[in-house]
Amino acid sequence: MPTQTRTRLPGRLAALLTAGLMVLAVALVGSSSASAHDRPAAPAPAPAAGADPWPEYGLGDADVDIAVAKLLLIQIGFDPHMDLDRPIPFDAQMGHAVRAYQEYSGIAQTSRLDAATWEALRSETFGLYRSGSSGLVVEAIQRLLNAKFALHLITDGLYGPQTEAAVRGAQDSLGIGVDGIAGPATFRALITYQDYDR
Repeated sequence: MPTQTRTRLPGRLAALLTAGLMVLAVALVGSSSASAHDRPAAPAPAPAAGADPWPEYGLGDADVDIAVAKLLLIQIGFDPHMDLDRPIPFDAQMGHAVRAYQEYSGIAQTSRLDAATWEALRSETFGLYRSGSSGLVVEAIQRLLNAKFALHLITDGLYGPQTEAAVRGAQDSLGIGVDGIAGPATFRALITYQDYDR
């Protein structure tokens, strides 16, 4: 019966199907052996979540990601003069702060929140934030969780049980390791997640 089905398919389609099955088989064998040796067990979607592109923002844009970048810039000494009543607009002061930070970091001075700038901010500000942590980075995490997951955390910069539970829920939703700790991978997944109601 399988032979009859194959002979009825056009040659090109049969070749494509065969090639696709072979690629799938190789990928399955390769990924199982690689995961056994290279990394601890983790949910399968984790690489996809980390691979999402960083969003890019410039003058005139408005988003919670911009408010978060402002908090991170303040944390490392590049004050964008954040207006707490209007924290999300990318204004001229934010552009100047971003450019100064890019110059300090030795990356292209675009005055925009681009991929290189997000990577530099992440590496400079993100260790592991967990229960008991506090400060501007924790406030940034709380703002991201509130905006992107419609939560109502108090943005007090204190990593308490509610923030930890919210991080766990977000990690589960984003398909990354669920541990309640906001580290570099969780930060990237939160920033790159863009499918939410604004």
